[in-house]
Parts: sequence; structure tokens; C-alpha cells
Amino acid sequence: MSQEIQAPARRRGGEEIRSAILDYLHTAVEQTGTGLTTQQIGATFGIHPTTARFHLERLVEQGEAVRQRKDSDGQSAGRGRPAVIYSPTYMNRAREDMISSLCMALETACPDTRSRNRAALKAGMAWGRTLARQSRENTEKDIPSSVTQTLLNALTTLGFAPVRSQPNTASLYLTSCPFLYSVSSHPIICTIHLGMIQGLVDGRNKKAGDKQASVSLKPLSSPKGCFLKVVKADSR
Repeated sequence: MSQEIQAPARRRGGEEIRSAILDYLHTAVEQTGTGLTTQQIGATFGIHPTTARFHLERLVEQGEAVRQRKDSDGQSAGRGRPAVIYSPTYMNRAREDMISSLCMALETACPDTRSRNRAALKAGMAWGRTLARQSRENTEKDIPSSVTQTLLNALTTLGFAPVRSQPNTASLYLTSCPFLYSVSSHPIICTIHLGMIQGLVDGRNKKAGDKQASVSLKPLSSPKGCFLKVVKADSR
């Protein structure tokens, strides 16, 4: 983690250490915006990662924490299994409530499927162009990121845990979804995500002077997750 987090006192009782771990997860999220792995918890509390996993899974069972899979290097699906990240429930619940409310508003404003999908795609593309602009501002001007690296960086930050479908390919698997529990009730979320990715790619390519590229998204089409295909203009 980029910021130092002060760990709570190391307490050894079952409920006590789980309470301390939960407090520490809250602190980590507040300071870094992301959860922690069993290895990080184990190192902090001086316990074996397996013991840390036991306590973290108990917190999940109690509804106090959630787990998500996240690729450890952000690039290759072939380098070991994705890391499991634990974070406090409130972090995900607040985000789920927000996206559900937005989807309900969109569904009310656009009662027919066609207009709803158009609106969702348009909203997603506006979001993606904003992300592309932010990415440019955070990247050295003389070293532009590739399309794939731009997607990996942005989608990792958003919690999708992207990994390359194969080495040296622009297509990705999204192995996690920050809004997974809302997708069944609001499948339009996937359309918003598709628009966001297209807007991100378009914004990046326009600034870099590269040719346009199209994207397609197949939600939950593989045990690995959603398949994101990126096709450059000269490849079609």
C-alpha cells in the first residue's frame, strides 16, 4: 500500500482479533480505497495467512466483509490464481445501492428497451471519456499508455480485476465485478460498462492519434468472468 496504516493492537481472542481485523479493514479502505489480502492481514497481526483467511471468512459469513478476486499483476491470467481481496461490507453495499438507484431512474425515464439501452450506452461513453481524460492527466505526456494498458489500469482501479485473455492480446477477462449482485436485477449495468469501456478506448485513441477500435462485452461468458474483446480498426 502506498500509505502507511497503523495496525491496531494484536489481540488473540477469536472475536477480539476479528473485531481488530475488521477495524483494520475499515482503516485500509479509508486510506487507500481498497481492501486487503490474507497475506497482508497475516503480516499485520503476526498470524499465518491460513489463520487470517479463517477469520476473514468468518467476517464474510457474519455479513461484515466481502471478498473479491483480483489479479495480482493486472496483466496475465497465466501467472497463478487471482488474489482474494477482502473489504468491509459497507463499502460494497453503498456502491451497490448507488448503481441500483441510478439504474431504476434510467429504467423509469426510458420504459422501452431500445431507448434504455441507447441511454445507458451514451451515459457509459461519457463516463469512459472522463476516465480517459483523467488517465491522460495522470500519465507522463511523452509516454502514452497502450490501449490495453489504459484499460488494465482503469478497470483495475474500478474493481473489475482485468487479466489478459492471452499474452500479447488486447482482449481481457474481467474476473470481478463491483456491481455483481445488482446485475441480475439491472442487466443494463453491463450496457453502461460497455459504453464506459468504448468511451475510454475512444478517448485514449483520439488523444494518441491512433485509429479507432471497437469493443464487445460478453457478460459472465466464461468461468473466468466477462470477456472483453477489443478489435482495432486495421484488424477488422
